[in-house]
This record gives sequence, structure tokens and C-alpha cells, in this order.
Amino acid sequence: MAEDIQGLLNRIQSDGIEKAEAEKKRILDDAKQQAAEILAKAKAEAEAIMKNASEEAVISENKGKAAVKQAARDVILSLQTELQKRLDTIVRDGLGQALTPEIMGQIIIKMAEKYFAQDDNGTIELLLSPADAAAMEAGLKAGLLANLKAKPEIQLSSNIASGLKIGIKGSDLLFDFSDDALTEVICSYAGPKLAAAIKG
Repeated sequence: MAEDIQGLLNRIQSDGIEKAEAEKKRILDDAKQQAAEILAKAKAEAEAIMKNASEEAVISENKGKAAVKQAARDVILSLQTELQKRLDTIVRDGLGQALTPEIMGQIIIKMAEKYFAQDDNGTIELLLSPADAAAMEAGLKAGLLANLKAKPEIQLSSNIASGLKIGIKGSDLLFDFSDDALTEVICSYAGPKLAAAIKG
């Protein structure tokens, strides 16, 4: 009987140990699985964070490059505008000094000679700045146009700072030698070359 009890006790002990070992193995397996899942999740999150950070860095870099390019374009356009203004001013000032009453008188003579060589009729109309009118009239009175068949009619214009406009009365013929017109012609030629020089 004692042996039966001992056998029963041994069997209970053996069953308990087996169950404890199985439980222990199950707990360890669960812990390993959970650890693997946590590790995989953490790795995925780290990769996602790294990917987002990398994409944001690229986006930020591209935005920075675009901003620098835009700023460079703005500077070039601003420089072109400023240089064009200065070119206009320089040309206008130079024309103001170059278009003296004497030079304008020579222009009038040459154009009138060519016109009246083909047509005896007509009156030359001159549009001048008030500043040049007195000197021009003095030049005309001194015989500047003595060889012409028609006397010029002089009109004043506050829109002309220097230079003149020459026309034939009663016709659509008009030649514009005003500072505005000549500045536009000269700058339209020099402007693109200036822009090309700026762009390098």
C-alpha cells in the first residue's frame, strides 16, 4: 500500500513537472513571439520614420534649390531693369547733348533737299522743344534754309525734351528725331546685347 501511495505521488509529481515544463515552454514561446512582433513593429516604425525624414529632406532641399533659382532670376531681372533704365538715361542725356540746333538744322536741310528735289510743293513743319526753339529760329534766320523753296513752320511741343519731328504740311510724311524715338531705337538695339551680356 505504501508503494502504491509512493507510485501515485511519483506520478503526480511527474505530471506536475511535465505540466510546469509545458507551461514554461508555452510562456517562453509566447514571450519570444511577442518580442519578435515588438521588434518587427519597432523596425518597421524606424524604417518609416527614416523614409519620411529622407523624403522631407529631399523636398526641403528641392524647395531650397527652387527658392535660390527664383531669387537668382529675380536678381537678374531686377538688374536688367535697372541697367535698362540707366541705359535709357545715358542715351537720352547723350542725345540731348548731341542734338544741337546746328545738327538739327543739318538734318532739316538734307531731308528738305531730298523731298523738294522730287516735289516743289509743300511746307516743312517742325516740332521742337521750347528749349531748342529760340536757337533753331536764329539758325533759320541766319540762312540755314536759304536754299529751300519753302519756309519751315515751327511748332513747340512740351513732349519733346530734345531733338525734333519733321513733316510736310498736308501729307502723312513725318520723321521722328525726338529724344524719345531715338532713345527707343538705340535701346532696342543695345538692350538685347546688354541682356545677353548679363546672362553671360
